[in-house]
Amino acid sequence: MIVEDDTTVMEVTSLLLEDAGYEVLPAQGVEQALRAAEERPDIDVVFTDVNLREGLNGIELARVLKARGSHAAMVVVSGDLGWSDTPLDPDMRFLAKPYGRKTLLSVVAEACDRTDDR
Repeated sequence: MIVEDDTTVMEVTSLLLEDAGYEVLPAQGVEQALRAAEERPDIDVVFTDVNLREGLNGIELARVLKARGSHAAMVVVSGDLGWSDTPLDPDMRFLAKPYGRKTLLSVVAEACDRTDDR
């Protein structure tokens, strides 16, 4: 699942992942992400922007999803590098924006591996 409030970033990231063979479930904010996770407990990776402009930030969203029973690996991204030093849970990974195709696919593959190990 990709949680992103910037439509352009959502579309480009989705296309890159779909082209690599991943099924992408888009969510344009916290409420959509929470509903999607409830409807789809099989989500392996949550790829979320930190700054979502509504209520929770991406790190808080990841923690709420975990508290609700999600087993997904969490990748949090931000163009604001101030977030890069924020302590993350062991199953979370920070990725700085902008990221390229190769880095994106590497991080998502690594997240899928972490999910498979559970």
